Order: sequence, then C-alpha cells, then structure tokens
Amino acid sequence: MEGDGWRPAGASRGGAAETATVPAIPHQRETPAIPHQRETPAIPHQRETPVGPDQRETPVGPARYAEAAPRRGTTLRVALIGALAALLLAPPAALAYTTVRDELAPAAAGQGLAGVDGRGTGGRTNPAADRNGAGASRGPAPNTLEGRIRQALEDQGAALLAGDQDAFLRIVDPSAGPLRDDLARRFASLRQLQVKLWQPALEGRAKTEGGGTATASVLVKYCFVVATCDPMSLETTTKWSVSGKSVTLLEFGTAKDLGPRPWEASELRSAVGDRVLMSTTPKYASRLPSMLAAAEKAAALTDTFARWGPPPARYVVYLAGPDEWSSWYGIRQESWVAGFALPLTSSVTEIVLNAARVDTKQTLDVLRHEFTHVVTLAGVDKSYEHTWWLVEGIAEYVRVKGSGKSFDQVSDVRTYVRSGHWKGEIDLDDPPDGATTADVSGRYGVAYLSLQRIADRFGEDKLLEFFDYAARQGLALSDAAPKAFGVSWDDVQADCARFVRGRG
Repeated sequence: MEGDGWRPAGASRGGAAETATVPAIPHQRETPAIPHQRETPAIPHQRETPVGPDQRETPVGPARYAEAAPRRGTTLRVALIGALAALLLAPPAALAYTTVRDELAPAAAGQGLAGVDGRGTGGRTNPAADRNGAGASRGPAPNTLEGRIRQALEDQGAALLAGDQDAFLRIVDPSAGPLRDDLARRFASLRQLQVKLWQPALEGRAKTEGGGTATASVLVKYCFVVATCDPMSLETTTKWSVSGKSVTLLEFGTAKDLGPRPWEASELRSAVGDRVLMSTTPKYASRLPSMLAAAEKAAALTDTFARWGPPPARYVVYLAGPDEWSSWYGIRQESWVAGFALPLTSSVTEIVLNAARVDTKQTLDVLRHEFTHVVTLAGVDKSYEHTWWLVEGIAEYVRVKGSGKSFDQVSDVRTYVRSGHWKGEIDLDDPPDGATTADVSGRYGVAYLSLQRIADRFGEDKLLEFFDYAARQGLALSDAAPKAFGVSWDDVQADCARFVRGRG
C-alpha cells in the first residue's frame, strides 16, 4: 500500500492561457509558464530557489520564472524561489513549474535540519530546555524587565519541548483569550512537526509603554524532527503586561519576514518519513500517507545528487488548501500554480504544494524536480540569472531520469525551434515578460536536452562538475567548459544546438 511506512507525528486556484503571469511574489520578474509533456511529463525545474516546471506522469504545463524583491526593507541575501505552475491548457490538465528568484532576508537563519544519520551539521540544543525542563530547579528570579521576559520565554520553550501545553500557555495574560487560543493551536502544530529545538532570545531592550505594558522583539531559532541542526529562525514582536515583578504575554506576532509560517497560521497534521516531513491541514490529512510514500521515493533519488554537501535531514513539504495557498509565508500565489519551493536560507528550502493542483499520482514527479533544486543549490548565495538553463535543466534531467521514461516535451521544443524565436544558443536566461507558454515550454525543453546531451557525451559526473563550476561557483561558461570537459564552450554549445535541432 502506498502509505506503508507512514507514521503520524502526533495525536493530528486554473485556466488556460497562451501567456501567463507569475504569481504575485514580492518583487518578482515574471516569465511565462511552460506547457509540459505528454506521456511522461517533462518538468522544467525549480528550486524554490529558482525553480522550473516540473513534470509528473501526466503532462506538465508552462512554467514561469520570477524575481522576488526584498521584503520589508531588510538587508537581503540572494536566494531562490521556485514555483510550480499548473495550467489547464487542454485535456488532460498540464502541470508546470515556475521559477522565481528572490532576495530573502537573512532573518531566517538556517534550518539545515541536520545531525541525523550524518546529514547536516551539528548544532546546539535548547538551553532553556536544559535549564528549565520538567523537574529542573529554578534560580533566583530575574530583577530586570528584560530578564523577566527572557525567563518567561525560556520557560515557555521548555514547556513546548516537553509537550506540556498548560505550562506553555501559562505566560499568557488572563485578558488575552484570543492569544491563548492562537498559541494553543501553534503548540499543537509544532508538536505535530516534531519540534526539537525552540530557542527564544530577546533582541535588544524591551520598550516600556503606557498602561503598564512593554514591547520586545524576539528572535526564535527552531528545528523539526532532529535535536541538533543549523536552525531556522524568525523575528517577531511581543507585547507584555507588566505588574510589579511579573510579566504576562498580551501579544505574540508572526514572522516579520516570510510570515506567517504554516505552523503560525494553521492547524496542522504531519507525517514523518525517513527523509521527508510532510504536513497539511486536517482537511487534507488523509492524503499524507500516500503522498509521503511518493515523497520518500523522490528523496531516495535526489539524495544521490547531493554532491556538494549532505542532503537535508528531512525535506520539508507542506500541502496547502485554498485558504493556506494565498496566505502562508505572506506570498500570494495564483490558483493555477501547482506549488513553490521557498528558500528560507541559502541551504534550507521548504516546499509548498497546492492541494487543488497536485494529487498523489503527481507528487513523485513534482518532488523529484523540486528536491533536485534543494540539493543542487544548497549553500549557493548568488543569483543564477545567467545559468537559468543549467538550474532548470538539471532538475528536469533528474526528474526524467527518475521516471525511467523518455522525455516527452519534444513537441514543445519542435514548436519553439521552428517558431524562429530560438537563435541556436543553449545558455538561455529565464523567459522574458510576455513570452508565450509555447516559448517557455520550449526553453525548458532546450535546457533539458542540452544537459542530456552533455551527459551522453561526457558522462554524468562531468555534467555535475560543469554545473558546479558554472551554476554554483559562478564561473563564466568559457572558463567552466575547458575545466570540466577539456574542450571550449563554443564546442559544447554547437554540439548541443545540433542535438536540439535534431529533435526539433
């Protein structure tokens, strides 16, 4: 049965278009969606940091590439966002990927979910849990406002890790009923996600206000499933009632950058496999066993392409219903997008699938593509705008390889080549604004076929070495080709162009 091996983590938008716009992601450059394949879908890649169209067993549709801009005036680091576009072009529905480039705030400091089975780097355990866990003795009460707030937050964190909801809610002010309900839901969702690190820290000094209240900025580092990791982080604002030497919580905000996170906004149910953590709302929880089984198969393949560092301890995948799709992470996606991969840091990417567009059968192909972005672009802090074809092509290469079927997007390539829009270059940038879905799909097909030709001619290891030089290290193609292949870039490009034309 598809769901074998699943274990629960606890007690719990489409239309056809010749041109398409990219989902409304902060500061992004949109490019057309790419129509996809026929018998076996060809999925132009995405990384959620850049990501391209993916494929499944059913045809995939056009994909788009967009560039996301800095959010909320923070200092930003180049990262990638990938989105999966699902366009209803003609029966059967075609699924496609969108690639989006984003500069994300460093406030989300690494989640490298690591430390398990040698995957990832070691990290610190929660000091609050060490000091204030169940049965731990307490030191003298802090005598400053900051100290009291800090102590309250650490006690709350220890209660979360210990699974003690009453203690977790104890710091909530009696007048803050809605906050109590909200935090009770967050507690349950975090426990479903198997939170193993929760490390709150006060950022700067608390600011006293009128009426016996104070506000404080809080940075929380957290990890799921494993106890040691390179943690993710978020910054938020809290408000406190101050009475004498006691403080109680009046407000606890959501992440200032890329928020709300799914567990901040929704009641979640989760399933944890050996390689994947998958979570969704109660409405779609029945899909978890079969989708997790498919995700585990995808991870088994993409783990082997983690050539530049260990794969994540767990790939993190969220399945979003219509309401969640337009609200999680503060990013509004169009209803026709099937999913997106969101890099929270240069090495950590979370993937969101649209429950209205991705079913169990499509999950395997979609995640082969998405997970490839996770492992091939991990640790890359630079824009890949001049190696778009490599980033998208490698994800398609892995997806098609995993499917065991031939590339079936050839007709889209043929249409693109014969349209006169292709000038014979294979080092394509992301599709320009206004590009038709046929052109976008054709670009993805050219990217895939070029990488397949390189692998056929020089071998897969040399292909990945070239990818490292050009996409990861940022070397010019004219420098990367001789280093990897011992021939000039002009030679490689001319050979690949002949191969593409031969199929067009």
